[in-house]
Amino acid sequence: MAFRRWLRVSLFVALTLLVIVVGALLLLPRWIDTPAMHAYITQLAGQAVGRPVKFTSLAVSLLPPSVILQGLQVADDPRFGTAPFLNVDEVRVGLRVRPLLSLRIELASLTLDGARVELVESGGRWNAASLAAPPAQPKPATRSVPGIPGSAAVGSIMVSRVAFKEGVIHVTRRGTPGRDLRIEGVNATVAGVGGPDLDIRGDARVEPGGLRLRDIRATVGIRSPEIPIKATLGLEGADIAPLARALAFASPALSGPIKGTLQLSGTSARLGATGQLDLARVTLSQDRPQCPPPTRRQLVLDEVRVPVLLKATGFESVPFRAKLAQGTLGLTVTSTLDEPSSLVSLRDIKISSVQLLPVLHDYLCQGYAISGPLDLTGVLSMRTADMWRSMNGAGEFKVGAGRVVGEGALKLVREVLLAQGVISSALQGDVRGVGTTPLEFTSIKGSYKITNGVLRTDDTVYQTKGLAMSTAGTYGLADGRTDMMVRISQSTGEFRAHVTGSAGSFHAVPVGVQVRDPDAVKRFLDRLLR
Repeated sequence: MAFRRWLRVSLFVALTLLVIVVGALLLLPRWIDTPAMHAYITQLAGQAVGRPVKFTSLAVSLLPPSVILQGLQVADDPRFGTAPFLNVDEVRVGLRVRPLLSLRIELASLTLDGARVELVESGGRWNAASLAAPPAQPKPATRSVPGIPGSAAVGSIMVSRVAFKEGVIHVTRRGTPGRDLRIEGVNATVAGVGGPDLDIRGDARVEPGGLRLRDIRATVGIRSPEIPIKATLGLEGADIAPLARALAFASPALSGPIKGTLQLSGTSARLGATGQLDLARVTLSQDRPQCPPPTRRQLVLDEVRVPVLLKATGFESVPFRAKLAQGTLGLTVTSTLDEPSSLVSLRDIKISSVQLLPVLHDYLCQGYAISGPLDLTGVLSMRTADMWRSMNGAGEFKVGAGRVVGEGALKLVREVLLAQGVISSALQGDVRGVGTTPLEFTSIKGSYKITNGVLRTDDTVYQTKGLAMSTAGTYGLADGRTDMMVRISQSTGEFRAHVTGSAGSFHAVPVGVQVRDPDAVKRFLDRLLR
């Protein structure tokens, strides 16, 4: 008997609560969709973000209870312009059911669909830094709005978590044209809204280039003007070409798939990173008018591994490794972030068994290209604004057996044959026994030092079977200006000359030898040493 009475009471209470809930839900659209509520929502949102907020329309959904704002706009910091900082196609605000029974509004969720953010940096300051005012100031009394219950009717007006669907972030750094980035396809959740730090998880895509950012985990401090950032993310892209063109250089063009992981730390203006970038195959492409058709030439590097150390003051790889032309290339790249001319340093350069024919002849189309395997060690530095004249460095090199194969060298063969009698007289020997032609060599080796764009060598030796040519002097990398002492030695004699001038106007003056036709010898040396 008691059980039946308890059951009837319980059913009555449940039905009463159901009627109240249904009644509240039926009244919800009429209560919320009013001009007064529009103004109230605008006021609350503006207080939350510290910027003027507006929207075009408001709709209400009963199941689940939610408010839908269309065409939301958040104003930008006036110091950065009048265009909106944030545009959102649709904002869906989920409401908690239980507080509605007592005519209280508490937000359960917030979803931004189609959000477009304009993130701008100017003079080291970002427009997002002033989004939310620090909570140190005491809150003013809530102003009554006609048609809205008292301040007690509003519970939690902030949510701790916000979801983004298909968002877009446009990053602009004023003063650096052509370096804008678009982060598209942002699908992420942001926790800690209203607090000093945001916790961001999600995925996105960087344009240009379609570089996918996967498994983003970031902490961003929004109350500090510097905006401290700490994040980890994965990278994956089908082609690095558009991104390299936007951030690095347009020529030569870089293309190829990329994967990697990065750990970021620092501030928005001085962000550092560590990690590794892997490129299975990188293709360098460049238009070279001096080449026979096709003038668009390519050079391929395989298995490129770039451990990255990005500091606040510059970039460093530790160390870079790649396969090139049947050999290997290794070096450490460091670059400052100075504007307008960064200092690029190549340290611990080590080239092993790289075939020069694909590089010098097929890609660079040098008139006096040579074949053979190159081994080189050294260091190099330069300024990006004037690479050739600012270049400094030193190193040692050796080229194994090969031959001179450039177009200019092929013409040289005929000149050598014409001058054969003159050289034989000068050397008191016969050059016909020197290899198949004088263009074949068994090795080229020496050392060099570069100071402010001028290369100096004192011990470079071009060795063939039975003949050796040594050079000592300087060569200008920017203008080709040459000042060299040349010595051609054979078992039966020796020929010396002083070579000066620049490309197209070399002057070779024989030293310490009498010949029948000095002009023929000079023509021979001009072409041989160009």
